[in-house]
Amino acid sequence: MLRDSCDAMGNESSKVSRVVRWLVFATVFLVSALYVAKGLKRGWVPHDEGVLGQSAERVLQGELPHRDYPEIYTGGLAYLNAMSFRLFGTNLASMRYMLFLFFLLWVPSFYYLARRFVSVPMAGAVTLLAVAWSIPNYSAAMPSWYNLFFATFGLAALLRYIEVQCRRWVLIAGLCGGVSCLFKISGLYFIAGAMLFILFRELVVSRKGIASRRETVLYRIFLTVSVFLYEALVFWLLRRVANAATLPYFWTPNLAIGIAILWVEFNCVEDRSERFLFLCRELALFTVGILLPVAAFLIRYLLSGSLLQLFRGISGSVGSHIEYVTSKPSVMKLVVGIAVNLLLTAVVFLPRPRITKRFGILFFAGMPVILILARTQPYVDRAIWGMMWAFLPLVVVIGAVLVACWSTRDSIDVVTRQKLFLLLSVCASTNLIQFPFTIPIYYCYVAPFLFLSASALFSCLQAPPKWSLFGALCFCVLYIVLIVTPGFIVNMAQQYLPNRQIATLKGHRAGGLRVDPWYAQTYEQLNAIVKEHSGGQFIYAAPDCPEVYFLNGLRDPTQILFHLDSDHSRRTNQIMEAIRDHNVKLIVLNLDPQFSEPVPSDLRAALEREFPNRDAAGPFEVRWRP
Repeated sequence: MLRDSCDAMGNESSKVSRVVRWLVFATVFLVSALYVAKGLKRGWVPHDEGVLGQSAERVLQGELPHRDYPEIYTGGLAYLNAMSFRLFGTNLASMRYMLFLFFLLWVPSFYYLARRFVSVPMAGAVTLLAVAWSIPNYSAAMPSWYNLFFATFGLAALLRYIEVQCRRWVLIAGLCGGVSCLFKISGLYFIAGAMLFILFRELVVSRKGIASRRETVLYRIFLTVSVFLYEALVFWLLRRVANAATLPYFWTPNLAIGIAILWVEFNCVEDRSERFLFLCRELALFTVGILLPVAAFLIRYLLSGSLLQLFRGISGSVGSHIEYVTSKPSVMKLVVGIAVNLLLTAVVFLPRPRITKRFGILFFAGMPVILILARTQPYVDRAIWGMMWAFLPLVVVIGAVLVACWSTRDSIDVVTRQKLFLLLSVCASTNLIQFPFTIPIYYCYVAPFLFLSASALFSCLQAPPKWSLFGALCFCVLYIVLIVTPGFIVNMAQQYLPNRQIATLKGHRAGGLRVDPWYAQTYEQLNAIVKEHSGGQFIYAAPDCPEVYFLNGLRDPTQILFHLDSDHSRRTNQIMEAIRDHNVKLIVLNLDPQFSEPVPSDLRAALEREFPNRDAAGPFEVRWRP
């Protein structure tokens, strides 16, 4: 009877626990959805929206990316955005609606990952932190958001594989990696991190059988060469556009992951047989998963005989990004950020627990003061951002060292070791998405993996300083929500500014986006001039202003999205021929392009002769024929 009573109490406790878990998840999901939905139409970067919209519209017209027009990404995003136009209408908001649908799938996936390491309330808090650092800061349907989403889906599949040992999850992870590459070639970073994990997994999963000396030597040579080639490839990529901070920030975390693999191999692995067979089974499944969506995407190119154009287009786009679209990381932010992080780590982890608890309480008390200073003093805002930005390589390096040490001592179980290494490996590799354009918003594409990795790492410690860690989590949420997000990406990591994205961008193709009043006024004036004098389906707008075409529903007579190349004479002839062939009656010149050089003098002279009438709207000069 007593046993029945205990069983009943246990079942009741289990039901209550299940209800609590679902309540926490439902709350996190609802808060995340409402917070992102509220700011979904907030802010824009004109040329980003123009490129996305123009590419999707060309796909709707039956054109093939890279064959019929110069696509700056892989091409998969153009098809997804074209689908959003069919579902929600041809306007800029439609692409954001599609992004929001994927975001709603991402939230439970991220919560699932966090729940594998921390308690239910903490998993909810980490998920909210990741949400706050993601789309609300820039809700344009950029391919890097989809890279983040599909890397998260792939991570969830691999973690599930570690737990249940069902190989279909490896295939699913590969599918996620392949789809991610179709949005943007930087999806390869997740694939690289996952493959490094598969190498590590072979080292720690116990198997029967003893290998021969020859097999062990051959495998170690293979493993060493594989890791060396990966590190050399990353080093070669980074050296193309590097300063004193590039290698420490981007290469060091990947190097730490590689060294950890080799350390475990040469210090912890016992001789066992069929190592190549074990590795090939998992790599083959993962590779098949990658190739399936890629092969499906290539079918149209194969049937139309345009595979070479696709490969040339992708390689040319990558080369142009590395050569022209660059912003090197700040050496000062890295040095100061690492120093401050090491100091805080020492204060939190080295003293006695009583001192650590007092420090956590003191941090809670001082948090409002720090936030007020960040709001009023730009140098405080920049220092806080630099500290958080520099935290990523530090977490990966420390985590890789701890995983190697724990493997040597067998301090934590094999399953937890695999999970932690997987997160660290993917965090290190996907961090490369900030290269070569290391601006603050690109940090938001990888920051959720930092928070996840840090949470997993702290959960493996025997007595983590909970007060200090919870205080840091609260501060990160308040800082991004109150200080960073309102100022939009133009002021991100520079200074706090109140929200100026309050004016509605007019026009049925604008989708009701809320932008800075200056943008709203400029494009209202520009669009009125264009509609009055365009006189046909084609206009010419350059450089770096594809949004002019999309907002006005007009077409580009050239095959040039961004004027990044330096062959001005050849380009001038091509442009003038296209203008004459399509009977263009109006041109728009952007006098303040972000990436390309201003219109070259010979092209400008030719355009002024052809189009003598002129007007102006903000940074745009509009010219048309009599």
